[in-house]
Amino acid sequence: MKKYMIILFPLIIISFLASCEFFSRPMYTLSRDITGTIGSMSTEDLAGNIDKFSSDPEKVADVLSELADRDQDEVKKLPRDEKEKLLEAGVGAILPTSQLGETVDQLTSGEGEKDYKKIMDTLTSNSPDVDTKALETVLGDEDVLENTDATTLTLGAASLITNTIKKEGGDEKMDAFQEAVKGATTGGAFDESTFKKQLEEKGFSADSVSALTTAMNTTSVLTGTAGEGKPNRKEDTEKISVGGFSLGGLLDDLTGKES
Repeated sequence: MKKYMIILFPLIIISFLASCEFFSRPMYTLSRDITGTIGSMSTEDLAGNIDKFSSDPEKVADVLSELADRDQDEVKKLPRDEKEKLLEAGVGAILPTSQLGETVDQLTSGEGEKDYKKIMDTLTSNSPDVDTKALETVLGDEDVLENTDATTLTLGAASLITNTIKKEGGDEKMDAFQEAVKGATTGGAFDESTFKKQLEEKGFSADSVSALTTAMNTTSVLTGTAGEGKPNRKEDTEKISVGGFSLGGLLDDLTGKES
C-alpha cells in the first residue's frame, strides 16, 4: 500500500496543478469555438487580448466580427495601445506578414522588379474574410494616424483594400477602385466626397465604400496629401520596407498611382 501511495502521490499533485491551471486560464485560450465566450467579454477585454489569437486568423476574424457589432464609440474610447493591438491583429489575419519576405523573393523578377499585385494575391489567398469595421474606427482616429508606427498604418490601409476588393470580386473591382482613386485625385490632393460618389456609381456596397474611404484617408496621411491641419507621415513612409518590400511602392501599386 505504501508503495502505491508513493507512486500515486505525485500523480495527484500533477492532477491538482493541472486542474488549477484549467480553472485559472481564460476559456478563450482553450476553446476552438470562441464565439460564445467573446460575446460576454467587454470591448476593452477583447482589444486587450486579441493578440493572444494572432496565430489563428479565423479567431481574430471572429473577434473583429464581434467588435463590428458593438457600439463603435467603445472602440474609439480605447487607449491607443489597445487600438494598435486591434490593428496589428487585423493586419496579421488579412496579410500574413511573416510570409512577406519569402513571397517577395519568389515573385521578384530577375531584373529586380516586384509584381505587387501578384504578391498581395498570393499572401491573401487563404486569408479569412474579415469584418473591418473596428479597424476602420481605429484608422479614423487622428491620434493613431499621427503617432502609430507608419509600417502598421501602411499595412492597415493595404489590408483594408485587399480584404475589400477580395470580397467585392477581385481584378475587375480593383480596376474600378483605382479608377475612382484617379478620378478623386486632383493636383495631388484626394477628395473624399468625389471618391465615395465614384465608388457608389461603380457598384461598390456601402460597407466597401466605408472601408476603402478609410484606407484612402489613411493613405493620404502616409503620402502627405491629406491637406492642411491633417497629420503628414510622408517622411516616415518613404523610409519603410519589410523584407526588401517597399511599403510606399505597395500603396502606389494598390491605388494605381505611378511611382
